[in-house]
Amino acid sequence: MAGKAKAVGTALKYAPIVYTAAQKYGPVVWEQLKNQREPAEKYVQAKVAKGNQRKKALAHAGTLVDGAVLQVFHDSTAHWVVFSGDEPVGVHPPTQASYQELLDRADLSLKVRPHEPHRARPFGTTRAPFRSRPGHGTPPPQAPGPTGPSDSRTEPTDGTTRAVTELPTDRRGQRPTA
Repeated sequence: MAGKAKAVGTALKYAPIVYTAAQKYGPVVWEQLKNQREPAEKYVQAKVAKGNQRKKALAHAGTLVDGAVLQVFHDSTAHWVVFSGDEPVGVHPPTQASYQELLDRADLSLKVRPHEPHRARPFGTTRAPFRSRPGHGTPPPQAPGPTGPSDSRTEPTDGTTRAVTELPTDRRGQRPTA
């Protein structure tokens, strides 16, 4: 009970100070919060709209005979042109530009079908291999043969069994303590 009485006393003591500060600084704080929230909301809405346009275009192409989509850029904005066969029938997001203007210098061989798995990159545009930091991930591959690693866990080819001499290690190269 003594703790509640002390809390009430503290609240009554500082209530006038908090009230005047809220009256004085409340509108300023509200404007700051509102001004900081608006750009963030616009950014999130733009990202959501951008992500949904590809899905809308693929869904649109899925309803067409021989439907496909192609990503093109117009005025630094990505647009997805929907095709039925070789004829363009729609654009997501909508734009005032004509199909001729959108497809000018576009590579039509990069069209994607809605139910087609993701294609590999075209020849000559391969990405550099991922390089992990030293000591992290998998070790670099070693050449087979006398200089390569020997794995005593493999079964011999003559049908006999051999005892496992190497214990498995974790990713830091330490043996588990069982």
